[in-house]
Amino acid sequence: MTMDKPASGYYGPEAYNSEHLPQQKRPAPGANPAQPWFNQKADRKLPWGHTEDVVPQIIRRRNRPEILRKFEKNPLPFGDLQTHQRIDHECYRHATAALRTRTLLFFSAFGNPIIIAFMMFPIALGFAGHLHIRPKSEPFGATLLAFLPILATFLGPLIACNLIPTALFKLFPRQLIKPDKGPLWELNRRTGLVTVFHYDKKGAWGKTGQPEEETAPFYEFDAYTSNELIHGGGVVHTLYLAHRYRNLLIPIGTLIGKTNPEECYALWDMFQNFMDTSRPLPDIPLWEEHRPNDPVTAEHDRRSNRPPRYWRDMDNDTWKQKNDEMALQVLRLNTPGRLDIMRNSWVSSPRPRPRKPIASRQATE
Repeated sequence: MTMDKPASGYYGPEAYNSEHLPQQKRPAPGANPAQPWFNQKADRKLPWGHTEDVVPQIIRRRNRPEILRKFEKNPLPFGDLQTHQRIDHECYRHATAALRTRTLLFFSAFGNPIIIAFMMFPIALGFAGHLHIRPKSEPFGATLLAFLPILATFLGPLIACNLIPTALFKLFPRQLIKPDKGPLWELNRRTGLVTVFHYDKKGAWGKTGQPEEETAPFYEFDAYTSNELIHGGGVVHTLYLAHRYRNLLIPIGTLIGKTNPEECYALWDMFQNFMDTSRPLPDIPLWEEHRPNDPVTAEHDRRSNRPPRYWRDMDNDTWKQKNDEMALQVLRLNTPGRLDIMRNSWVSSPRPRPRKPIASRQATE
């Protein structure tokens, strides 16, 4: 759907519209030369445009209909933790929790019931094997007691990792559940600008408490995937946005972690669709409650008679089916093979006219 009269005047002059790209300077080959570290890690530059309506798995899982309904009852379940985060029809502003909060959450993850169940499996196999070969005269109770220290050795630390942070969060919530110093980056659909926030102790932030902001239009960034070898010979990927002409690099892939390339492709499509004012907001649970506030989206929903609570009122079985369909669609993404619409907007910089040698000019004079 193209931007029409209801949206006129709402979006800024730099707003990204995939159907009307401004002319830009042709970039130098490769990644930004001001980023040598990134040049070494960059695996592949991803093309612009020809997106699909896809969402990475972890974002789908965090915004299931049942989770959205819980948020409606308790919009701020983590208190001040979401102070700097903002996700609505205008922008996606990313912030993290304070280091102390992230550290405790990291250790708490080791006490996840799935991990405990995974650890129980080899212990149960060992116990079953010992039962099979133990002397017939040995009572079952004695065998079980002999395995208790082994059970405690493997499961005790995992349980402690879960119980201790949980107890600390309940006893000292104000001291431990804290947001970080401020947002890290922002993608703004309405203005079309990408903002990176800098927290230099010797700069403006150290003197005034306000971070320095560096902005550039979204269409001046390119997406790159990086690769990293992991133990066992596998390779994981993450996604970066790199400014085409300046030393600006955003590790946007931290939203989904190090994963397979298709998940990175899905994240790139999701944010292109979010920023593209020629089309409505992505029709995913994350932005459903904000759809009426965006003029292009509101007009699209009015014309298509889209139910305002399509996702939030969805039952679990239907959601599972939709989620499985999306997972298959993501795995089939072939983003690197797409045509890059941004290439059509590049213009070659005019070459400077050669100056005559001084001697030649004097001779003509």
